[in-house]
Amino acid sequence: MIPDQPVSSPTLSLNLTADAATQPLWKVWWLWGIPVGLTTSAMMIAAELIRDAGYWGGGNLLDVARLLVYFSWARLAWRCSRNVENHRWTPVARFALGAGFVSMAMF
Repeated sequence: MIPDQPVSSPTLSLNLTADAATQPLWKVWWLWGIPVGLTTSAMMIAAELIRDAGYWGGGNLLDVARLLVYFSWARLAWRCSRNVENHRWTPVARFALGAGFVSMAMF
């Protein structure tokens, strides 16, 4: 009888410990980045709706949570930015992450 082999899939594991930085950048950027982008966009819209309802503190709290969500993903992407086949992508990715953080902080 053949023992069961572990099945490898192209998805990014939810393990955010030290070995998460060994993931290829494309996995972190696309498989995590798109959901993070959608989530932070929804949080930004919800924060504005909460402020329009007169609950300024709730909107501000949601903005802080939005920055934390983006920062946690950006930190992981920064750590994985060297895990590319063409090392020219490392500074491009890091610049985009920094610009994204500035954009998140401004709006």
